[in-house]
Amino acid sequence: MLNQINHKMSIYKDCTLGEIMTISATSLIVLTLSFSLFTKILLGYVWPGYLIASALFFFVTKLMLSKLQKLKYGKPYGYYQHLLIKKLSETDLIKSRYLTRIGRWSVRRYL
Repeated sequence: MLNQINHKMSIYKDCTLGEIMTISATSLIVLTLSFSLFTKILLGYVWPGYLIASALFFFVTKLMLSKLQKLKYGKPYGYYQHLLIKKLSETDLIKSRYLTRIGRWSVRRYL
């Protein structure tokens, strides 16, 4: 029962609010920078790229959320967050607050 209470609530396509905000902010920044740079080089103006990025923002975000939903299907809550923290702690970028195990489990006893 406690695991059902403590997990983050999914809002859209089994994604939490934090994941939705992260994906939408990332797609907006990448689309705006890429299309603005492209139209600046091609036409000499930045605003057409911004308008194209604004028009495509909803569709790209929806596509990325559907890909994340398929990726998360069948995994327990917080699986990919834990995996990301584990990989970052192995490269010493952050310090994990969880106890991690390195190596393989063994059920044999050695005397």
